[in-house]
Amino acid sequence: MARPILLFDLDGVCCNLMKKWLAVYNRDYHDNLRPEDITSWDWETFVKPECGKRIYHYLNRPGFFADLEPIEGCVESLGRLAAICELVVVTASPRQAAGDKIAWVRRHLPMVPKGNIVITHRKDLVRGDFMFDDAPKNLRNHPAIRILMDYPYNRHFHDCYRVHSWAEAEQLIHSLVARQQGRSRHPSAQWSMQPDHGDASGGDSSTV
Repeated sequence: MARPILLFDLDGVCCNLMKKWLAVYNRDYHDNLRPEDITSWDWETFVKPECGKRIYHYLNRPGFFADLEPIEGCVESLGRLAAICELVVVTASPRQAAGDKIAWVRRHLPMVPKGNIVITHRKDLVRGDFMFDDAPKNLRNHPAIRILMDYPYNRHFHDCYRVHSWAEAEQLIHSLVARQQGRSRHPSAQWSMQPDHGDASGGDSSTV
């Protein structure tokens, strides 16, 4: 039996982009912005006016993505999930950062096969059984079973399985695989898909 395909994002799912992004912004603009302050994708509404849309310029800096920290539990969970799923990275990227992102996967996620890295802004065109992302815009029209990493900026979106950590994600994926293979009828009772009630976020302007 072929293993199900697990598609997963990098930024905000595997690597801690927000930690570095906020750190360099706070340093450069003498601010104290925290992750919990970012409640939508429109970062320019949370930064100082003198920064504004320049907040996105950081993402185009050479090497910006190269030294991001792995999110807690990511490497260990993916190492175990590789036994039951085909792992495929699906990430959007500024052109300048593509090489850094591929190198990051090679360094931190050796369990991902070399040919299984897809860089695209049209994630809905990449086929798989499960899609794990932090951006509602990447999940909303995706035909796979949708899994969302919880953040304050995506809490308006409900048409998915929401998880708060890699430990939760790993448990859910095991349950979904068991259901797909006929070993279980439903995921554990703690997991439920909620219908989407519309996008109240004001739009998705993030490039990642």
